[in-house]
Amino acid sequence: MIEHKQRSSNLDVIRIFAFLCVVSVHFFRKTEFYDNGIYGIVVIIPITIRNCAMVCVPLFMMLSGYLLKNRTPTKKYYFKLFQTVGIYVLASLACGAYSYISNPGEFSLGEALWGILSFETAPYSWYVEMYIGLFMLIPFLNKMYNSGSEKWKKGLLLTFLILTLLPSILNIWRFAELSWWKRPSSSQDYMPLIPDQWEVLYPFTYYFIGAYLRDYPLKLKPLPTLGLLLGVIVVGNAFAFYRDFGQPLSSGRWINYQSVMITSQSVLVFHFLQNLNLSRLGNGSRKVLAKLSSWVLGAYLCSSIFDEYLYPMLCAWEPSYVRRLIYFPLIVLAVAVLSMALSAILNGVYNLCEKLVVKCCSRKSPETQQNP
Repeated sequence: MIEHKQRSSNLDVIRIFAFLCVVSVHFFRKTEFYDNGIYGIVVIIPITIRNCAMVCVPLFMMLSGYLLKNRTPTKKYYFKLFQTVGIYVLASLACGAYSYISNPGEFSLGEALWGILSFETAPYSWYVEMYIGLFMLIPFLNKMYNSGSEKWKKGLLLTFLILTLLPSILNIWRFAELSWWKRPSSSQDYMPLIPDQWEVLYPFTYYFIGAYLRDYPLKLKPLPTLGLLLGVIVVGNAFAFYRDFGQPLSSGRWINYQSVMITSQSVLVFHFLQNLNLSRLGNGSRKVLAKLSSWVLGAYLCSSIFDEYLYPMLCAWEPSYVRRLIYFPLIVLAVAVLSMALSAILNGVYNLCEKLVVKCCSRKSPETQQNP
């Protein structure tokens, strides 16, 4: 949302890729994949796709740390939040208008306007609600992060990793029941070994990871990075398949944002995309990437409109939730393109409103227009 003075196309690629992952994750929710049990080896493929796409939100948070690690609490910094809020409001109005038109009598405009304040009119606006708080805290997080040496930064990052990730390793078992190990999906209850009240701080963890990667990039070349990423994917998804076999796919902490698997994947994907060789891209291609990147927030928020429009048609067309997976590339691409197109319009409206506000504020008062 806030860029380098010298814009990096690699960061634009990361942001666009994260958005495509968001749309991909929503595919499995909207096609009732979570409502059906996991049976047969063939289901490993969609499980793997879904779990790989879960890097979406972590990538966004890591980008914030990478880009904003040196920001201080100035008026200029906090004014940048107006753009995020402005795009959110416009996207919420678009989502509210669609709900009002598609469900006449069930959804009022008053509810839509009130829902903007409660982050409900745009169904996917939970991230904006979280990001506003994170944005306000970033200068103070930076003070915490930048106040020491490399050893200090490693200690800070390790502390947050322990607080937010360790429960996903230790607090997921039932040690006293031998029968449970044969089929762990039979019960989601666990025997806690360590406190897990601090898992909710995972946005801070990803923020500090992004800041740390800015200061101390991984020393991994592309092929070793892909090899290590493949290993994490194979091991992590094999465990996820074992853990949920015979039951609907869960959102357990072992495959969620605060899990070791998703965190490891996110770091490796970020590092790989950050180090892609884009030197052959011309200025035109870089401008396209920059423009698409600037539309990602609005596209993310507006994607709920096209989810609500396209997925009911897909479910009615294809009753089998397994065969719906065939349409994964087509539906994801359609939602992404349509969302980007609508976001382009909303960003244009926002830019126009911003210019009008600036023009009004800069207009001289009648007293100053008079000659002395």
